[in-house]
Amino acid sequence: MADRTGEDAPSWLADAIAQANIPTLACVLVHLTGDRGWIEGRFVPTRTRGLDDNDDGGLPPAVQAEIRDAARIAVAAWLAGTPPVLTGPSDALLVEMMGVSLGETIPADYAAMIRHELQLDGGDLPGTPAAPVAVPPGFRALIIGAGISGLCAAIQFAAAGIPYRIVERRGELGGVWFENRYPGAACDVPSHLYSFSWAPFAWSRYFAGSREIHSYLEEVADRYDVRRHIRFGVEVTEARWNEDAAEWHADIVADDGSRETLTASIVLSGVGAFNKPRLPDVPGIDSFEGSSVHTARYPDAGLDLAGKRVVLVGNGASAMQVGPAIVDSVGSLTVVNRTPQWVAPFPKFGRSIPEPLQQLMQAVPLYRLWYRLRLSWAFNDKQYEALRQDPAWQGGGRSINAINDSHRRGLTRYIEAELGERQDLLPAMIPPYPPFGKRMLLDNGWYRMLAKPNVAYVQGAVTEVLPDAVVTSDGATHPADAIIWATGFDVVNLLAPMRVFGVGRRELHRDWDGDDARAYLGTVVPGYPNFFCLYGPNTQYGHGGSLISVLERQMHYVMSLLRQMFAGGLTTVDVRREVHDAYNAKVDDTHAGLVWTFPGVDGYVRNSKGRIVVNNPFRIIDMWRMTDTADLADYETAEQVPA
Repeated sequence: MADRTGEDAPSWLADAIAQANIPTLACVLVHLTGDRGWIEGRFVPTRTRGLDDNDDGGLPPAVQAEIRDAARIAVAAWLAGTPPVLTGPSDALLVEMMGVSLGETIPADYAAMIRHELQLDGGDLPGTPAAPVAVPPGFRALIIGAGISGLCAAIQFAAAGIPYRIVERRGELGGVWFENRYPGAACDVPSHLYSFSWAPFAWSRYFAGSREIHSYLEEVADRYDVRRHIRFGVEVTEARWNEDAAEWHADIVADDGSRETLTASIVLSGVGAFNKPRLPDVPGIDSFEGSSVHTARYPDAGLDLAGKRVVLVGNGASAMQVGPAIVDSVGSLTVVNRTPQWVAPFPKFGRSIPEPLQQLMQAVPLYRLWYRLRLSWAFNDKQYEALRQDPAWQGGGRSINAINDSHRRGLTRYIEAELGERQDLLPAMIPPYPPFGKRMLLDNGWYRMLAKPNVAYVQGAVTEVLPDAVVTSDGATHPADAIIWATGFDVVNLLAPMRVFGVGRRELHRDWDGDDARAYLGTVVPGYPNFFCLYGPNTQYGHGGSLISVLERQMHYVMSLLRQMFAGGLTTVDVRREVHDAYNAKVDDTHAGLVWTFPGVDGYVRNSKGRIVVNNPFRIIDMWRMTDTADLADYETAEQVPA
């Protein structure tokens, strides 16, 4: 078949290739042509710095043009039906390709993950042939929550032929992306990484806004026919394990007050963590006469802030998004926060993805998958070494090792540059703790906002709310027409207020001593058979990355366990106490050597006992291996009783 090198190529292809990422194109060329020369010699790109995509590879224009010309010809030929020359790349070559494309040394143990993410082994693609699953008669799953976790579970269950239903307390699916609609609300993880590996989407921006992410989740639910399995406006108040029947009983209450008890063979919690807004206990908070809202409860119709005196409390991710989004329309903006955060440059903030590139992502999966894979390194394990405490390092409490200190110097220079003439703000902008001590935020104009003449910055806390003002810890009174509370969420009291009772009527929150949640792989807890928790304790990667990647791996593990359960004629699986305890001891021991337990570092990831209950302390590749195949020997099991 003749190559499409000219008129018969798609009209959008030339424009797409002209704007595509050079290191990604080089990897695609190796696959399509079989010529590894595209990752050698003069074609080797420079090292990717920070969170930048390194779109031109740091290569001379003539070399870039050579790669683009070859890619245009090869992709056109592939679109016309010419198969790739390289169909079975070796592990060594895959690791080398990824390393060259990023300018990094990628350890060999990442090979299996690379192969999986490129879907060279089929991945976890719903609808693709998989090992037969003989679901026992009457077996059914109950999923709590129709956010990202619930959708991920539902689609994997459906692919395996497992009957399921979802109960969702809201009137719509989407979880936090249904609720969060404040000005500037967006994701700080790249769109192509913050999406299911098996469900691509024509993203309009490199970092999608909340409304587009919600639209994506709706589209995924419709694509996989999930919506008809959801009961909206229904909340689970209590779930109980019935030992005699080997099933779960879940009490639900609907919006109209009606009550019902559902039964299920397994329960999967997809309630998430960022669903309980946290407001400070401030005297007079209910006396305020203007608009007072938490970012997660921002009204659908918005607020009329034009010319108003607005107080913004907090400086986490939501504050950093809403502040720059409203600053030019308000009369004055007073920002109040206790401790500054480390903030990294955000090269593609607000940038749209050109339409031809959107088409390339959709039409050429190999390009999209390599682009996503490169992002996964930059936003994941690339940063891990900066998290390790070096006992010999003398950082004065401001850094924990040489790499971490390098981050501190670079981020400080960035803040200085962004503040411009407002260097008087610099001392209040530099965090007293090491970089990555709290989740790294991405800058969308925060410092430039603070430098505007209508903005006042107060380092401290709101100590009192008056009918028309707030009082801060320095004793000052700040007149206000509106207060926006960007004060985060209660993320340590997992699953609350739902009550869960396991074997012998033991209660989960008693076992967890309230906010001291623990689970094996963040997924299963001894004494609670057939109960699975997505986005459970110690599953959030503090060094970056996509929550969706974590959820996919948890479901990969759950499906491995269920397949073995069905094949062995088992009715129940309950993780062994010693397996659970050994894993959590490893979690705590590993945390002891990382930045989040360093003196002076505090934040929402700690519980009231000082334990890290939110962040995962392992490299992503470590969790990838741990969740690859469930070992039935780790579980107490019970066989089906013949009818």
